[in-house]
Amino acid sequence: MRSILAFALVLLLAGVSVSATVFVPTEFREVVSDAGLIVRGRITDVRSVDVPGTGVDSIATVAVENVIKGNASQFVPVRVPGGVSGRYRDVLVGAPVLRAGERAVFFLWRDGDGTWRPVGLSMGVYDVQPDPQTGRAVVRPPVVLGRTAAIGPVVRGDARRKLLSIQEFESLVQLIMASRGVAVPRGGRQ
Repeated sequence: MRSILAFALVLLLAGVSVSATVFVPTEFREVVSDAGLIVRGRITDVRSVDVPGTGVDSIATVAVENVIKGNASQFVPVRVPGGVSGRYRDVLVGAPVLRAGERAVFFLWRDGDGTWRPVGLSMGVYDVQPDPQTGRAVVRPPVVLGRTAAIGPVVRGDARRKLLSIQEFESLVQLIMASRGVAVPRGGRQ
């Protein structure tokens, strides 16, 4: 009897479509290298669009405060998978959720349609937040070769993983670009 139930279960599952997404973490130097455009900015609005056959995407408009790599106008549209359409919410694990009013540093690549997308999904968006102690704008440090910039191995909750000021973070990005022979713009928009 058990073998008949097991066989029936196998037949039932054979007709079910199963899909999975696997994300391989990208090293920060690769994120910098793969980005065709790196900007710091504030999200002014987010709208969802239905994508036939795949779900919903969100398109955020980013008001550019500073261009770190590449060329950008005052506003850059950034597209990510997931969003809300009517009463449906489409979520992709690993995709950033972009909200109007938030500030971030965006590491972007241009897809075949000319659309800007974050490199490595969430790995291409670094939130700019006020430091809880000082109120100055800071960014959580990236992981570089399994280490946090200049302090050693990455350990969750390690007090030495201090937040970086925007200037420190952008200097780190420019240092990585310079070490890879990428042209570093001078006097970007502040």
